Amino acid sequence: MEGLTFNSGPIVPRPHIYAGLDLHQLRHSAATHLGEAEIPLQLIMGKTRHKNPRTAMRYVKPGAEAIAKVTEVLAPRRRTH
Repeated sequence: MEGLTFNSGPIVPRPHIYAGLDLHQLRHSAATHLGEAEIPLQLIMGKTRHKNPRTAMRYVKPGAEAIAKVTEVLAPRRRTH
């Protein structure tokens, strides 16, 4: 995530890279990327400083690939000989 600093402090945008975006958009984008990387919701909440899982879940939407992966766990493909 070039251009952002994640640490114990706030997310700090670099204006020359993220011109026109506000902090909320950057937070949303960061949470989305973390969700896509299959980072647990608890850790995403820690980074975004959400206290309520429902609030954090608003930003984390699983993509088709993640859903397919879960489906595979629940219903593995049958092998044909």
